Amino acid sequence: MLIWEEWMHRNNIALSFLIVFIAYLCAALLGEAFKVSEAPFSNHLILVDVACLLIAHRFWQGSNHFIFPLLVLSLTFCFWLFSLPLLIIISVAWHLVIVGLVYFLATKIRQYQIKGGGLKQLSLVYMLGAVSFISLAFVLSQGSMYFIAIEPEQGFEHLLQTCSVLFFASQALSENDQHKESYFSKPLMLICAACLMLVPIAWFSLSSFFLLSLLLFIASRLRLGVNQFVTLNILVTVLFSLLLTLSQRVTSLSTLGVSGSVELLVLVFVSLFLLTVLLAHARVQHSFEFSQVMLVTIDEQGKIVHASKGFTDAMQCNFEDLHGRSLSEYMSEENASDLLKCGAQGQSHFYLPEVKLTTFSKTKLSLSLFADVIDDKDKHTQTTISFQDISDKLMLTQALSEEKELLEVTLSSIGDGVICTDKASRITYMNPVAEAVLARLTKEVKGKPFGEVMPLFHEDTLEPIERVTDDCMRQRETLGLPELTCIKNHLGLVFAIQDSISPIYSKSGEIIGSVMVFQDVTESRMMSRKMNHLAHHDSLTGLPNRLLLQDRLAQACKRADRNQHVFAVIFIDLDKFKNINDSLGHDAGDLLLQEVAHRLNRGLRNCDTVARMGGDEFVILVDSIKERAHIHTVIEKVLMTCSGEYELKGIQLNVTLSAGIAVYPDDGTNSEMLMKHADTAMYRAKKIQKSNYQFYNSQLDREVEQRIEREAELVKGLKHGQFEPYFQAIVNAKSFTLEKLEMLARWQTQDKLKGPHEFIGIAEEAGLMNKVTLQLLEKAMTSLVRWITTSVNLQLSVNLTAEQLLDEGFLDDFESLLERYQISPKNIELEITETSLIANLDQMRQSLEVLQDKGFSIAIDDFGTGYSSLTYLKYLKFNTLKIDKKFVDDLNYESEEDDLAVVIINMAKSLGVSTVAEGVEYCEQAKRLADAGCSQLQGYCFAKPMPIDAIGNMVELGTVMSQIHRKMT
Repeated sequence: MLIWEEWMHRNNIALSFLIVFIAYLCAALLGEAFKVSEAPFSNHLILVDVACLLIAHRFWQGSNHFIFPLLVLSLTFCFWLFSLPLLIIISVAWHLVIVGLVYFLATKIRQYQIKGGGLKQLSLVYMLGAVSFISLAFVLSQGSMYFIAIEPEQGFEHLLQTCSVLFFASQALSENDQHKESYFSKPLMLICAACLMLVPIAWFSLSSFFLLSLLLFIASRLRLGVNQFVTLNILVTVLFSLLLTLSQRVTSLSTLGVSGSVELLVLVFVSLFLLTVLLAHARVQHSFEFSQVMLVTIDEQGKIVHASKGFTDAMQCNFEDLHGRSLSEYMSEENASDLLKCGAQGQSHFYLPEVKLTTFSKTKLSLSLFADVIDDKDKHTQTTISFQDISDKLMLTQALSEEKELLEVTLSSIGDGVICTDKASRITYMNPVAEAVLARLTKEVKGKPFGEVMPLFHEDTLEPIERVTDDCMRQRETLGLPELTCIKNHLGLVFAIQDSISPIYSKSGEIIGSVMVFQDVTESRMMSRKMNHLAHHDSLTGLPNRLLLQDRLAQACKRADRNQHVFAVIFIDLDKFKNINDSLGHDAGDLLLQEVAHRLNRGLRNCDTVARMGGDEFVILVDSIKERAHIHTVIEKVLMTCSGEYELKGIQLNVTLSAGIAVYPDDGTNSEMLMKHADTAMYRAKKIQKSNYQFYNSQLDREVEQRIEREAELVKGLKHGQFEPYFQAIVNAKSFTLEKLEMLARWQTQDKLKGPHEFIGIAEEAGLMNKVTLQLLEKAMTSLVRWITTSVNLQLSVNLTAEQLLDEGFLDDFESLLERYQISPKNIELEITETSLIANLDQMRQSLEVLQDKGFSIAIDDFGTGYSSLTYLKYLKFNTLKIDKKFVDDLNYESEEDDLAVVIINMAKSLGVSTVAEGVEYCEQAKRLADAGCSQLQGYCFAKPMPIDAIGNMVELGTVMSQIHRKMT
C-alpha cells in the first residue's frame, strides 16, 4: 500500500488523466450498451464525477487552476478519436466543468473555515455558491439546444441534480482526519441502516427522501467520528446518485423536476451550512469542556453553568458535582465579596490578582481570576471566568522576596562597606557600613555622582583618585585601588580604606553599573605603621634596629658607588655596662641606654644614622664623607658627648665608650663586611684602652684569625685530654696543717705547659669553660678520693665563674661527678670572684644559698677589688673571704693601722667567716697575718702549684708542716 501511494504521488497527474479517461469511457460505453446514453446529460456519470472529485482532492491540490480545463479538452479530443456520440462527448465535458467548479468552491470554503471567518460571511459564500451553480446550470442547459437536440428544462434539471450531489460529496473533502480511528463502528452501521430504511419513501416523494436523509446526515455528525462521517457521506452520495439515475428509468419512481432540483440544491447548501454551524458550536463546546485551561461559566446568581476539564481536575471532582452550585462556596469570603463587587459595578472585564479556591479534597489553590461578562439583552447574563494557577508564581515571588531580604540582611550585616552605581556612575545603593563611614543615608545621596559622594585621595601625596567607576566599567574588570587610599566625608573625617571595584553585568552580559566593596582600615593601617616602625626600630630607644640599618647600609653603598664618595661605619660599645646593669638593675640600664641614644643623635647630622644593634651596642652610619679626617672629628665629638657623668636613680656614674671604625670602600664594599670590620676594630679598642676608638686594619683580622685558631686548639686539647689540674696548698695559720688544696688549671700541649692566663679568657669567649672545668675535676676526683682517706677534713677549692654557678646543667654534671666518686660536698669549696658576685647579686644570692644547703662551702676570691660598696656582704651567706695578694704585699710590719689586710680580717671576724690570705711568700707575712687572726694562709712560702703526683706526696707525708717548721725556726 505504501509503495502504491509513493508511486501514485510521483505520477499523480498522469495517472489521474488515465483513471478519469477510463472511468468516463467505461461509463459512456456502458450507457450506450444498456441504452442509457440517450438520456439527457447521462445521469449515470454522476458516480464518475464523484470519483473525479475525490481524485482531484487527493492528487490535484495546488493544480486546480489549469487541470480541469486541460482535462476537459483532453478527454473531449480522446472521445472524438474513439468516435463516440456527440451527446456523450458534450455530456462528459460539461460534467468535468461542473466537477471543477464544485472542487474550486469546496476548496475555497475549506480555506475560509480554516482562516476562521464568521458565520455571516460563510452564509454569504454558500449563497453565492448556490446562485453560481443555478446560473451555470441555466447557461449550460440553454446552450445545449444549439449543439444537441435536448430541451433546456431537462438539461437544467440534470445539471442542478449533478451540482447538488457533487457539492454534497465535497463535504468529505472538508473533513481533516487527524485521529487514528476506525472507518466503521456500530453507530455508523445503525445510521446506514436508517438511511436505507428511508429509501422506500423515494417511491412516494423523492424530495421527502432527500430532506429526511439530509436531516439524518446532519444529526449523525454529532455521534460519529471524522473517518466514520466521511464513510457515511460517501454512502449517502452513492445512494443519491443511484436514486437520481433510477428516477429517469423507473416509471414508478417519482422525479424531482426543475423545482425539485432547485429545492434539492438549496437543501444541500442549507444542510451543509447548518452542519458547518453545528460543527463550529460543537468545536467550541468541545474546546471549552475538554480544555486543560481552568474555565468556568456562571449565571446571574453566580451558579456554575459550564466548567472545563482543567477546572474539574483542579477541583478534583466531576462536572456533575459542580453544576448548579455557587462558585462562591469554594472561595474565601474576601474573594467572593470582591467577585460580587466587580459584578455589581457592571464591569464587563475585570481581574483579581489572587483568589483562594478550596478543592473537594480541602486543599487550597492560589489562582488569578480573569472574567468576561456577557450581557445579551435577549438572554440571561453569563460570566466566563478563566483561572490561572499562580502557586509557582507566588512561591517564586516569595523566594525572590526572601532572597532580596536575605541579600539586604547580608549586605547590612557584613563588616565591609558596599556602594553601587549605575552606568553613569551615580549612586544607587549604600549599605549601613558605607552610610556610617560617609555619615549620609542612601536616600540623601541616591542619584549623585560617585566622586562627589565618596572623594578618594592618596594618603601620602594627597592627590585625588578619580574616575575609578568609569575605568572599571570601561575595562570590564575588577580594579583594586592604591594601597594608601583614603576618603574624607562631608564632616571632615578621614578614613583609610582598602577596596576593590567591579562591574555589574545584566543577564544579557551588558554592563549596567559598578559595585565597590571597601573596608575601614584606619586602625589596622595605623597598627601596621606602628608594627612596621617596631619591626625596623628599637623599642627601647626608638633608634633604627639591625634590619633597618642593613637596608640603609646597602643604600649607602649604592650611593657611594654612584657618587664616588666614602662613608664610615662606627661600632660603639659601652664599657662595663653589664656590671652597671646588674648592680643597679635593668631599669637603670635601660635609662642609661636611652640617654646614650639621645646624646648620640644630638651630635650627628640628619643624613647620618644611629642604630642600636642590641644590648649596649650602637652603630653610627656617617654618610657622604669628603675627607677621611672628618671621621676623626665625628668620632671624637661622639666620645666627648657620650662619655662622662650620668645620673641614674640618684647615683653618679662615669661611663666610657669604645668604638671601632670601618670606611667604605677601603675596609669593605658591602654592609656585612663593613659591620664585621667595625666590630673587630671596636674589640681592639676595648682591649687597648677604655674610651678609645680604633680604625680597622688587616692586623685586626689576623688577631681574630689567631683567636679562632686558639679556640680550635682548645677544642682539640679537650678532645685529647690535655688539661691537667695543679694544686696549691692552703695551711692553717697557726699550726701550718694542710687543710685545703686550690685546684688550678694548666694546659699541657706538645710544646709547653700553658698557664690559665693563656687560655681561660679564650675558653670563656668560646663557651668552652664548662668542658675545661669538668675535665679538670674528672682528673682531680680520682686522687681526691685517696687523699680524703688520709685527711678526712681536706677540702678541694675550685674556682668557678658566675655563669657556671648559675648554669643548672653544669651544676648537675658537677654533682653527678661527686656522686660517682662518692665525695661529699663538705670536701668541696667553691670560689667566686668578688666582681663576678656583685655583677649578678640577686641571682647569685639564691644560687649560693642552695649550694650551701647542699653542703658546699663558699669562698669569695679577690676580696677588696670590687667597685661597689661592701654592704652586699650582709645579704650573702658564705664561709670564707680570700684576701687578694696585693693587700698581703702592702703589709706594714711596724704598724697595724694602715693594713687593709688586717681590716679585712677583722671585718670577717665580725661577719663570722674565716679568711685566707693569698700570695704569702715570706715568713714575716705569715707571722703577721697569723697574729692578726687570719685563719688560713696560701702562697709560695708554703708550696708552689704542683701536679697530682707531687701534691699527693705532700698530702700523704705531711711535708708542708715540716717545711714551715724549718722556715719559722
